[in-house]
Amino acid sequence: MGRSTSNGGLNPPGLIVERQSIVDGVVEVSGRVAGAVGCCPDCGTPSSSCHSRYVRTLSDLPISGAVVKLRLSVRRFRCQQRSCRRKTFSEPLAPSIGRRHGRRVARCDGLLHAVGLALGGRPGSRMMERLAVPWSKDTLLRAVRREAAAAGPAPAATVIGIDDFAWRRGHSYGSIVVDLERRAVIDILPDRQRDTIMSWC
Repeated sequence: MGRSTSNGGLNPPGLIVERQSIVDGVVEVSGRVAGAVGCCPDCGTPSSSCHSRYVRTLSDLPISGAVVKLRLSVRRFRCQQRSCRRKTFSEPLAPSIGRRHGRRVARCDGLLHAVGLALGGRPGSRMMERLAVPWSKDTLLRAVRREAAAAGPAPAATVIGIDDFAWRRGHSYGSIVVDLERRAVIDILPDRQRDTIMSWC
């Protein structure tokens, strides 16, 4: 059973919300990207010539324990620069909405990083299920890695902590290296072997 409403409570910036519905306990928000033109990612030429549309689905943070899905009608534009090798391109989402090829709204990454950093993979995944965002342990660890990579080179750490975690309990383990002074992840190692840690140092 489902229930539909008009544009109301949910109104993400940079989007035009057209419909909200509740289907089997899942809140679905349908909309489209605001703006009449897109710019080719290769040559930068603006275009308003729409080639086609497709639906892109993003997960959002839960509302009162209900799973939220954002379904966007995304346009493909024709590149107007004849010398450009790219003939069509998808309109990009604003950074505040989502990453290129991402499956989540950008604000979800902050929660993923915080839970992954505090609890690790498997315990963090169990916590996410209780929060109505059932993301896997691998997703949590990727979020921690991506945040560490995006931070760029950091000052040399003088006090570090190293702990292990389970990629797959009872089968494979990794190591996380943390700058204890800055309380920031420095690196994630593929195993917990002494030689791996010594070569990292």
